[in-house]
Amino acid sequence: MNPIAKIILYLFAVVLVAVLLSPPVFWGLQALGREGLALGLDQHPFHRVFSRIVQIAALVFLWPLIRSIQIKKLSQLGLGANPNALRDLAVGLALAVVPVALLTVGYLQFDVFRIRNEFSLAPIIRILFTAAFVSVFEESLFRGVLLGLTIQSMKRLPALIVVSVAFSVVHFIKPKGLIPANEVHWMSGFDLLGSSLDGGLAFSVLAGGLATLFVIGMITGYATLKTRSLWLAIGLHAGWILIQQSVNLFARYRIKPPDALMPWVGPNVVSGMVPTGITPLILLLVTALCVWWYLTRVGVGNSKTGH
Repeated sequence: MNPIAKIILYLFAVVLVAVLLSPPVFWGLQALGREGLALGLDQHPFHRVFSRIVQIAALVFLWPLIRSIQIKKLSQLGLGANPNALRDLAVGLALAVVPVALLTVGYLQFDVFRIRNEFSLAPIIRILFTAAFVSVFEESLFRGVLLGLTIQSMKRLPALIVVSVAFSVVHFIKPKGLIPANEVHWMSGFDLLGSSLDGGLAFSVLAGGLATLFVIGMITGYATLKTRSLWLAIGLHAGWILIQQSVNLFARYRIKPPDALMPWVGPNVVSGMVPTGITPLILLLVTALCVWWYLTRVGVGNSKTGH
């Protein structure tokens, strides 16, 4: 079985495990909650339990996937030690945060977004944790393992495009149905999976969200290939999550209907985190240009690799 087929099998196994295990795990947490032993986990709705099992299964099955393709060291995935890891991480954070912050100022100025009447800074710790965890997890999976394995079966540019498409599509396979706790049954995982693709979005908004995620995947993939390291990509990814979730904490998109300003500006999709429209895409292309300038003028982070 070639690496691509094994990756597809890996993704299928992750989803299947989540579908089958989410109901009994949910019931187990509910039972522990009644005994006061769930540490608050029994408060998670079914769709969140499903999402967490997907993440855990992805981590658990990642090692067998790597071993099955006989990957024994990072260099086989095109990765190596980065002597400028902290610099790349900091630059990535800055190149992600500053442009989006400036765009947000423009959105507020033109009343596309409006400051919320009430908001709390309490979620900041959660936002910081989310930015750190998700950026490390997703970059390790998509740009570390999947991109490294896909390159073994095709040239770099096609591999980068394939992984970026997968990255964008996967983010829209998120359970959005709200199933009450007393209505969860053995087939609820399949029901939730069927509701994952949000058909309620206008086509222009859906296309805009997919395009945004695709460009993000291309930028972080390019950064990984050039540095032979994940640090710059992790910095970019963490910065985007940090600034986007922070914006959604204190401001709200106010255009009605949501796609009234498309194709230029649309609502944030995928849990309110992915900007849509030509304007944020142009901003991402500016970030891509800055990343290119940094890697060509300042120097590739992993200079010892010869790339």
